[in-house]
Amino acid sequence: MERLCGIFVVITLALIFLIVPNAAADEVWLKNGNHITGKVLRLENNLLILDTTFAGEISIKWEEIQNLKTEKPVKLVLSDDRSTEGPISPGEDGKVAVKVEGVEEPIPIELAQLKMINPKVDPPVKYNARLNFGASSTSGNTDTQDIYGDGEAVARSEKNRFTIGGLYKRSEAENLKTADRLFGYGKYDRFLSKKLYAYGNISGEQDVFKDLDLRTVLGAGLGYQFFETEKTNLSFEAGPSYVKEDFIVAQDDDYASGRWAVKFDHFFWPKALQFFHNHEGLVSLEDTDNIIILSRTGLRVPIYKNLNATFQLNWDWDNKPSPGFEKKDKAYIFTLGYQWANF
Repeated sequence: MERLCGIFVVITLALIFLIVPNAAADEVWLKNGNHITGKVLRLENNLLILDTTFAGEISIKWEEIQNLKTEKPVKLVLSDDRSTEGPISPGEDGKVAVKVEGVEEPIPIELAQLKMINPKVDPPVKYNARLNFGASSTSGNTDTQDIYGDGEAVARSEKNRFTIGGLYKRSEAENLKTADRLFGYGKYDRFLSKKLYAYGNISGEQDVFKDLDLRTVLGAGLGYQFFETEKTNLSFEAGPSYVKEDFIVAQDDDYASGRWAVKFDHFFWPKALQFFHNHEGLVSLEDTDNIIILSRTGLRVPIYKNLNATFQLNWDWDNKPSPGFEKKDKAYIFTLGYQWANF
């Protein structure tokens, strides 16, 4: 009796291992005759994303798919933007059958008519934020300390975008301060169309080693969002600004100026290596030799989940600095950072 029970348990376990995984798997048949099992995640940009046990997430060209089956209901969007929901069963002649709740017979749908499966639903407000920090310290023959931090947060709805950010840099050598800079900014964008927007911006900067007690910039203008995707973002904007400079030693100044700005970032490999370049310029409308440029260029490398490392060049140019000060400030910076996003 015990032997029979043991045999029964072994057979039962074998059936569980053999049957259950296959029953829980979605199936994809390709035109070349291959058959792949996994979990259908989504269809977007003519690519079917399938989560497999042997290779993780893989992408399959939609035109290479002969047929499809899902165990659980999926959301479907057709080429004419109609939508439905239900499990997919294999069909014939380039079609699949969708079992819609409340409908007795499965609905046949041509594969060529399917535009999206499980489309991503964007939140009403998308946000992303990051904080980066770098520091170094030496002692012995030379005593130095360097601290650098920057951050930015962006909130985006269909018509509005808010941006706030800043940086702080402090350096000491032999207990003497050699750098002390604080810079902050904020901007509001109102989208007039899908790509064109109006903006208003404000920034403030303190830098003892440029004789700058406070430089305030207020501006407004128009911008154009050429690209805005998870892979690539590119915008250009221009407009008038008012600049007020309070110096520690030199005479204070204020003037009207023209402003331009470029913001670009691009992933060379998805979530693996990102290049970024942020550039902003101001030219006085009263003296065109009075030019200020702020530039940030670098590479951002994800390390683990939301952690990343950044290598960047900060290059600032003031064509008419306070007397006795240099026009150019250049810094090579390495930081570790953390990033949040809800999309």
